[in-house]
Amino acid sequence: MDQHPIIFLDFDEVLVLNREGSLGGYDLLASDPPPELWSTLFEPTAVGVLLDVLEQFDARVVLTTSWRHFMLRDAFEQLFSRTGLSQIARALHEAWETPLERGDSRCGAIDRWLGEHHLGEPYIILDDELSGTGLRGSRHDDAARVVLCDQELGLRRHQLPFIRAALSTRPR
Repeated sequence: MDQHPIIFLDFDEVLVLNREGSLGGYDLLASDPPPELWSTLFEPTAVGVLLDVLEQFDARVVLTTSWRHFMLRDAFEQLFSRTGLSQIARALHEAWETPLERGDSRCGAIDRWLGEHHLGEPYIILDDELSGTGLRGSRHDDAARVVLCDQELGLRRHQLPFIRAALSTRPR
């Protein structure tokens, strides 16, 4: 089995900026979502950074986003297809999501996923200050494998060297 680097991916404040008046994940649940949802949901610069990393490293994506509470894999694949991001759908790991356990921290869910599925691949965690509970100061953070995005900006190009470094080295 080929080993690909892993990207643990949150959406809100990483790829989707929840600014006042903007569309977000809950708009997907509407019986008739606004037509502009598909072209404005994901922040273009953040998506560009993610796609660059996916292309460069042939990485696999594991979703950590809270959107997993109301979407299954098929729905994510349709979302990515509808928003022109089929590369992300193709990059989903076979074990595409971290465990959903009530009261669990993001860090705890990632630790459990790693315990069950990790084969020693390099990995990076892309999250934000608000939902990345337990990540700051964690063993992942100490190992330079956590990027916590600014809620006003999301994922940015200046974070690429850090991401590339993490995906280029196996964890110890």
